[in-house]
Amino acid sequence: MTGQSVCAVIVTYNPSPTIIVNVETVEVQVGHVVVVDNGSSGDAEPFILELEARPNCTVIRNDNNLGIAAALNLGVKYAIEAGFDRVVTFDQDSRVSDGFISQMLKTYQQAPNRERVAILAPRYVDRESGVHGRLMRASNGEILTTMTSGSMMPASAMNEVGPFDESLFMDYVDIEFCLRARRKRMLILQSSAVLFHSLGRTTYHRLFGLAFGATNHSAARRYYITRNRLILLMRYAADWPWAWREWRAMLFETVKIVLVENNKWRKFRAMAVGTADALTGRVGKRIEL
Repeated sequence: MTGQSVCAVIVTYNPSPTIIVNVETVEVQVGHVVVVDNGSSGDAEPFILELEARPNCTVIRNDNNLGIAAALNLGVKYAIEAGFDRVVTFDQDSRVSDGFISQMLKTYQQAPNRERVAILAPRYVDRESGVHGRLMRASNGEILTTMTSGSMMPASAMNEVGPFDESLFMDYVDIEFCLRARRKRMLILQSSAVLFHSLGRTTYHRLFGLAFGATNHSAARRYYITRNRLILLMRYAADWPWAWREWRAMLFETVKIVLVENNKWRKFRAMAVGTADALTGRVGKRIEL
């Protein structure tokens, strides 16, 4: 089992110049790279053209932003039809460490019950702050959910779990896939391989001796986060180890918006619309980013 059996899928949307280095870094570790561009503007055109010129990279261009789930599905479909055994997915601003793919494969080979592994997650380190991300775990240590970026999935598991849910458009697409995999009694494992990931506009604060981070998502992102989170809380209500932690996270995020984030009322209005849409079943792309 080598990196040549792995296809990397990277979703882009108006990427910065760092996308070139990010692709180069993973390209030497895998059999092929598929970049799915979600209708980037003209400013990103030079970077997309440069990626298209790379012999080990295929670029799939969407005319507009189809959402993260649809883009991932296009990339995964390409990889599976090309005969790759495993797919590893990335955000455009994530960068692999040296030996990332080989370490991920080693973890998979050493795993007991590896036929039940749906997702292999890395260890996340924020490039700017050096903060280590934590995965949501049950009290027994079982991983409940992980991010899409850096996740490696066997093609057989992708076929069994099914495609990413395109109705969500963006946000909680990765969470829904994890919940669906666990519903099928499949496993999520974590490797020691490190992925340098950007936490975007996260800022760090201290209040009453407690340190915490605030994500500072835009109002549009707050709409999708709220809507999709509530949809999944209704759909997977029986998954109590995840659900109660998610309710708690939603409460804490709301408090942090009140305490330290800007544009509070715009965000709360977007969250109210997201709540209404979740309750009435309105899905898909509803608000421009």
